[in-house]
Amino acid sequence: MRNTLADLWMEIRHPYKSGFNEEELTLEKRNLFLDECAKSNRVPALVIMFMTLVMECFMVFCYLIQPYVAKQASFFPQYIYLYLSMIFISVFLIILLHLSRDSSSKLKKLEFFMLIALGIWSAIFSACDVINGFSSYLFIQIMIINSLIIRVRTIKHCVINFISYFVYMIIILSYDLGITITFAELINPFLMMVAACIVIILNNRIKFRSYINQELIKEQNKKLEYYANNDFLTKIPNRKNIIDFLNEILLTHENNISCLMIDIDDFKLYNDTYGHLAGDNCLVNVASIINEFIAEKGGRVGRYGGEEFLIVFKNKEEKIIVDIANQLIDKIREENIEFTSNDYKLLTISIGVHTISNSENVDLNMILSFADEALYQAKKEGKNKISLYRH
Repeated sequence: MRNTLADLWMEIRHPYKSGFNEEELTLEKRNLFLDECAKSNRVPALVIMFMTLVMECFMVFCYLIQPYVAKQASFFPQYIYLYLSMIFISVFLIILLHLSRDSSSKLKKLEFFMLIALGIWSAIFSACDVINGFSSYLFIQIMIINSLIIRVRTIKHCVINFISYFVYMIIILSYDLGITITFAELINPFLMMVAACIVIILNNRIKFRSYINQELIKEQNKKLEYYANNDFLTKIPNRKNIIDFLNEILLTHENNISCLMIDIDDFKLYNDTYGHLAGDNCLVNVASIINEFIAEKGGRVGRYGGEEFLIVFKNKEEKIIVDIANQLIDKIREENIEFTSNDYKLLTISIGVHTISNSENVDLNMILSFADEALYQAKKEGKNKISLYRH
């Protein structure tokens, strides 16, 4: 029993910790969860306040016609003030909840105020009911409904329920209702308050677990999408990504589409000279340089395979593409990446270029094949240069 109570108290204080790693439960994640709760609370809160407004307006109407239709009925003047106060609170909250629909911080404050207002108001109303010989059902109903539907910080929600019950208890104890009635009218709402707090704890815990699971699924999907479209080693777009991009612009019949096929010269020899780990680092470095440079020029690059890269441009004339290709060769050479086994003693690249002015009736494999043939020609002519495909 002692452990159970201790666990319950820990749930009230830290309802979001149970069952998760501490890394997952950053303050930012908890705040994001509460922001989501505030937004999802808005519609239920509006429904509750609208129904309360309608009910209280109806009660005011009934109260006003009572002297004419039921002259012998008991008359309790304190209720009119409770009805009117709740009408004012309902209208006030409905307007502000509507105006604050895009601000989670404002919604959290309004929903917190709504819980306090409904809790204390229903406590006073039910206390008046008990004093006048009725039941405390309204206080219990509102407390349970709010606990099931509205999600705010657990400790705050439980404290609101306790304060509301405390107000109810003080009013009941201030009247001499007899031991039996007093005990019955205090113990039932007390047990319901405890039940409501347990509901709040369990509800928030379940909702937070669901929220964390959804966030993990989103993160996993983002990772899967990233690795499906990007090369694991170089972190630039992979072959599928760059081919899909090329195919897309071919299908939209863009003008002046250019493919630049790049190969790192004598890369197998580089691996044999410096080792495969150094070769991987070299690939990452070269990919980063090419990616940054081509992005500035308005193109897209992807790792085509091994030490080969594919660059795609659209809406650029051939002479501009040739100039970009020459700049890229110079840029790689200016990086001064040591390669003692190479004729140039530096790492170099070769580029095959193929540009089409009209993409209608152009086959994807054909344009890639022509760029590859141009690359082969650049290699044949001595490497560290560009070659244009000519029919």
